[in-house]
This record gives sequence, C-alpha cells and structure tokens, in this order.
Amino acid sequence: MDDTIVYYSAKSPIQLHRELSQHCSKLCKWSKVWNINFNPSKTTVSAMPNQRNIHAQLFFGNTHFSETDAHTYLSLIFHHTLSWHTHIIYLHQKVMTKINRLRSFSNSLSRHSLLTI
Repeated sequence: MDDTIVYYSAKSPIQLHRELSQHCSKLCKWSKVWNINFNPSKTTVSAMPNQRNIHAQLFFGNTHFSETDAHTYLSLIFHHTLSWHTHIIYLHQKVMTKINRLRSFSNSLSRHSLLTI
C-alpha cells in the first residue's frame, strides 16, 4: 500500500493513544492474516496541535513510529503547530530553483523565447 494516512481526534492525549494503539494492533493483525506488508519504519506520527512528550509512543508490531514536526500529504506540508511557515519556505525554495535556472538562459535566449518559457 502507498500513501496511507490515518488520523484520529480525541479530547485527551491518553484517549488518543489508546484508540490509535488499538487501531495499529488491529491493522497489524489484519496485515498478517491477508499477507500485506507494511513498512512501519517509513511511518511517522505528527501530533496536531503539538502535544509532544504528552503521549506515549505508538507501535506497529515491534516497531515504534517516529515522530516528526511536519507531514507532507497531497503536496501540502502540515506542521504540528498548524502554521504554513514550513510549506511556504518549501515553495519559495522550489520557485527560486526554477527562477535561477531561467536566469542561466537569459544571456543565450531571445526575450521572446524567455517570455514564452
């Protein structure tokens, strides 16, 4: 399976951890029955809003999920503080890379060709 996301909302970190742990346990059992392989080492957990160090680690089988500050989903970067700052920085870097590439052509191409590009 590719690009699977699980999200859950709860009023308390304890309830959140309990529910997610139960779902991870069920998913792990299901994957063994149906011979579906998941790679929990590629899986990350993001608590939003930031509840770091409040909840216990989540496990899939014997592997724990690592925590991350930001998670990319459908080309959007969601930061644990619910701020767009990380996503905007990423977009700025991506755009500047393309602009700098275009600048390298500025001396060798006509103005019309540059405008067309």
